[in-house]
Amino acid sequence: MEIKSLEQQKREAIANLQEFVDSCQKVREWKRGEAVRLRVLGFSYQEIQIRLRVSISFIAKNQKKFWEQGIEGLKLGYKGSKSYLTKLQQQEVMEWLSLPERRNISELERHLMETYSVVFKSRESYYQLLKKKPKLAERKQRKYSKRPR
Repeated sequence: MEIKSLEQQKREAIANLQEFVDSCQKVREWKRGEAVRLRVLGFSYQEIQIRLRVSISFIAKNQKKFWEQGIEGLKLGYKGSKSYLTKLQQQEVMEWLSLPERRNISELERHLMETYSVVFKSRESYYQLLKKKPKLAERKQRKYSKRPR
């Protein structure tokens, strides 16, 4: 009786994996699903390694994830974080930064808070915005700040 239930689990796993592989849009997820599907179908690690150009540890790791977490274990985990500023707001900030006045991190922080009600968790985010500051504006700023003697 237990052998039947294992066979039934295997058939269900293959069906779920096939559906996942067919609907995958991301190559890395597809490879994970296909490696596990082939393994459940009885392919050897070496055959899968050659067919998909993946390592044996990749196959074993994803097979373990699948049996522990199901299809969710094969999906990519990190989705990135949503930006605090929209593209339009980022463009407006770049225009503000390109004005001839000198801009520092405190002014940028205050401007974002007052204009967009945005406060970054990390100061690094402010530095990144300052780094993106238009180069032409920096050249103009240097040109105006140099006075002949």
